Amino acid sequence: MPSSRPPAVIKPTPAPAMVEYDEAQAILSALADTLHGPTIDTIPLSQANGRILAENLSATTSRPESDISAMDGYTFCCADIPTTDAHSISLPPQDYIVAGDQPSTHRRGTAATILTGARIPFGADCVIARERVTMRNGMIHLNTADAIVGKNIRRAGEEFPVGHLLLNAGQKLDWRHIGLLASQNVRQLAVYRPYRIGVLANGAEFAPDAPDCRADINTPMLCAMLESMGLHVEHRIVGSDSQAELRNTVKELTAQSDIVITTGGISVGQTDNVLPVMEQLGARCLFRRVKIRPGKPFTLMQLAETPVFCLPGNPGAAAICTQIFVLPFLRSISGIKPQRTPSTTLCGRSSFAFSSPPDATCLIPVQYAPSGKEGVFSLVPSQGASDVLCFSYASGILRIPAGHVVNVGDWCSAMPFSAV
Repeated sequence: MPSSRPPAVIKPTPAPAMVEYDEAQAILSALADTLHGPTIDTIPLSQANGRILAENLSATTSRPESDISAMDGYTFCCADIPTTDAHSISLPPQDYIVAGDQPSTHRRGTAATILTGARIPFGADCVIARERVTMRNGMIHLNTADAIVGKNIRRAGEEFPVGHLLLNAGQKLDWRHIGLLASQNVRQLAVYRPYRIGVLANGAEFAPDAPDCRADINTPMLCAMLESMGLHVEHRIVGSDSQAELRNTVKELTAQSDIVITTGGISVGQTDNVLPVMEQLGARCLFRRVKIRPGKPFTLMQLAETPVFCLPGNPGAAAICTQIFVLPFLRSISGIKPQRTPSTTLCGRSSFAFSSPPDATCLIPVQYAPSGKEGVFSLVPSQGASDVLCFSYASGILRIPAGHVVNVGDWCSAMPFSAV
């Protein structure tokens, strides 16, 4: 794929060498730098939901565009209210103004009926709610105390003026942004074309007629993660331990995908066929396994110019590797604005003690709960890398570097699932 900048040098790591957590992240970052940016499409606003904005957008009109009434009522000029001790005054009704009208100049000494959203006529400077006045003998009677300049008027540009930056490139669009852009009469806009992600699960246990048939957990789980980012996802299941069948499916999926993700078959068992199949297809290994728990078998390959993420088969390990490694990588190449800001980092005290082994970074699901001015992290019960129930209770992932000890009361920060 062509690159808009000089390609970074990626030094392949010969299998079966393992890399540290930080080294794996550095290799992924270098790989991202060699890939071309996403293609830009111009689409109608009606198709923009869930897409990633490819341009900064500023206001072309102020909001409101002019002074408008904040409610149904009557508008008049406060200068017409005498400065006496009288508690009420009467004004004759004249005009009737609705949203969409271009009212003429206000006639002094009168009140105009006005509806919510209608322009304030030049010369009027106050609106009184309809329920605050009475009508008798063809006259509008109002309390003088209600005559306050600017009352119940939305001023032109009070929400934002012309030129105000509304959205930055990289914003994933949802209903909030669609409404904002509609207020500016946006009809067409530039968005990034979503990357095509191929997800492949493999294993004889997924065959419908397998003696011990198992449910495929990883494919629907990973597809949900990826689709939530606005990516286009295709998936395949190879329900056998046949290298030939796996090789053909990998070739087919790679031909129609920008990124491929495999789950299962990447460990060292006799039926773990992903690595030999990738080698048969001429893929190069950028790293083979990572010193983490869970997720140690996680491997990064490159088949021609297509990155291939080889995830473990255990659902818990696959979920954590995707959250920690795959999604940030995809976010970095998809034009999505960075999500890791102080407001999206969970910070608090640990309610538990934990020691990482000297040879592995631990990635553990934790639950976070506010407690006064500080938050508190607690461990989520888990039996290991195959668990999936723990994610229903967890708030995010706490990374504990190799050889590091967390004591009760230590200050920690975790990556929430919505931000990693």
